[in-house]
Amino acid sequence: GGILLLIIAIRLIITGRIIDLEKTPESVGAVPIAMPLLVGPGAITTAIFSIQQYGMSITTVAIIIALTITWIILRSTRRIYHFLGKSGALVIAQVNALFIAAIAVQFILMGIAQFIQI
Repeated sequence: GGILLLIIAIRLIITGRIIDLEKTPESVGAVPIAMPLLVGPGAITTAIFSIQQYGMSITTVAIIIALTITWIILRSTRRIYHFLGKSGALVIAQVNALFIAAIAVQFILMGIAQFIQI
């Protein structure tokens, strides 16, 4: 998984897009990358640890606040894109690609460490 994520990040950094729509327009829905980052293993693990440390009510309020902020940001993407412009959005996308590449390298290193039992 880490290698695939790294390939996607490198492609996004170099070309500015994940897939080439001119070559394969029917494969637009083939890249569900945002959902695992929003509600993936890291988010679930954080929620479990927060419940253990802070209790169910505080964790539930924190999750509701985070979901509300995320919803507002996702609903405002057109306004944010209009404010940033095309080049600003490209810069943000490439910075995000660097974060994705860092996460991918971490996944790869964790996989290697588990494979050789470090």
